[in-house]
Amino acid sequence: MTFHKKFLSASVLSVIDQGMLSALNFLIGAVLIRLATKEEYGLYGQLYSGGLLAGLIVDSWIAGPLTTVASAVHVSTRKNLLRRYWAKQIFWTVLMGLTAFLIVEFVPAATHHADKALLLGAAFGAYVIGNGLREYGRTVGFIMSDIRSVLRQDIVYVVAVLGGLAWLYQTGDMAVAPIMFMLAGCSALCALFGRQRLIQLTGGDTAISDEDRVILQNHQTEIQGHGRWAVAGVIVGWLSNYSYIYLSGIWLGLSAIADLNAARLLLMPIPLAVAAWVRVARPEAARLMAAHDWKGLRKLTWFSLAGIEAVVLMYVGFMLLTLPWLERNVIGNKYDGLDPLIMLWGAYFAVNSARTIGTSWLMSGGEFRSMFFLGTVTLLLVIGITTATLPYLAAAGAIVALIAVEIFETVVVWRYILPTMQRNRQNAAAVVSSDS
Repeated sequence: MTFHKKFLSASVLSVIDQGMLSALNFLIGAVLIRLATKEEYGLYGQLYSGGLLAGLIVDSWIAGPLTTVASAVHVSTRKNLLRRYWAKQIFWTVLMGLTAFLIVEFVPAATHHADKALLLGAAFGAYVIGNGLREYGRTVGFIMSDIRSVLRQDIVYVVAVLGGLAWLYQTGDMAVAPIMFMLAGCSALCALFGRQRLIQLTGGDTAISDEDRVILQNHQTEIQGHGRWAVAGVIVGWLSNYSYIYLSGIWLGLSAIADLNAARLLLMPIPLAVAAWVRVARPEAARLMAAHDWKGLRKLTWFSLAGIEAVVLMYVGFMLLTLPWLERNVIGNKYDGLDPLIMLWGAYFAVNSARTIGTSWLMSGGEFRSMFFLGTVTLLLVIGITTATLPYLAAAGAIVALIAVEIFETVVVWRYILPTMQRNRQNAAAVVSSDS
């Protein structure tokens, strides 16, 4: 099978997988939009974005740098790396879950629901832990190009969550805390289902040779070096992307968060499809960079940009056409007038998708330090522009600020950072070639 056919096949399976998860997230959000108050849905949006941060921190410390290194080493060494970092993934996931519980328990202002802090804290902590346990199986599947095992695992998760939602609906317990407890249980069940396959993919109990021990030690040092910058970068990146939720809550209240999240929810298939594409493309980009195949990387880049932007344009158009029906039958009259917010979110995702591909290539190249400094600048811009626009444009001001910052970040990544990284690698390769 040629590269393009193999890559496209893996991408299609990955998009199908993320499509299922996207539909599931949409269903959960739609249920809360329909059955819960705007304040309750706004609370769910805050906790969900916090859960994303917890997952991103663990991913940046473990999976992100691991993907960068594992794609360029021998298969046996790769399996040993994945096996060792499985235990580290569990440790950091549990630590993040405990941290999530403590934040909700002792910082009630973070949720605007001090009377629900204990229950919410336990539910949120369990959700973070369960999600982290499930996610490592997906990470290993993508690194080892075993997309089918990822798809099987996520089918189990989706079926379990649908059953859990049906049970909660029947019992009339459709609130944020019960939903998060249910999601945590389904994630744990999914991780248990994929455990045997994960053992097979990570080499089982195969002994490590002395030569492999040296290689592993060298690569673990590299992973830790990447990881420190990756964690710092992902935190400022998350703050840049999701600070609008908390700034909107401060200025406009939970109802504004609900409006923003309801409009964004309708477009969630876009970022999830982008994430699916990137999960497949990043290991391939790392391989091309390691081989100094810049022509191949350019082809992969244009292929990715064309495919993703086509998805964005088609989906936003489809959503605008079907919005009247959705408002009547799904969203309800609590969320009338979402059209402007949906159009703004569509523009945001169009720019964000192009920027995401660029920053994914930077991660594949190990440029975590550059990403951290860029993220710090964009965070300051987001806070400044959002604070300036919210009083005049209300909820729309938050999206306008995000669009402006995404344009700035996209230009910096594609015009300056990526070309600099390519030149540095080409110069380093030329020096090595001349020395030999």
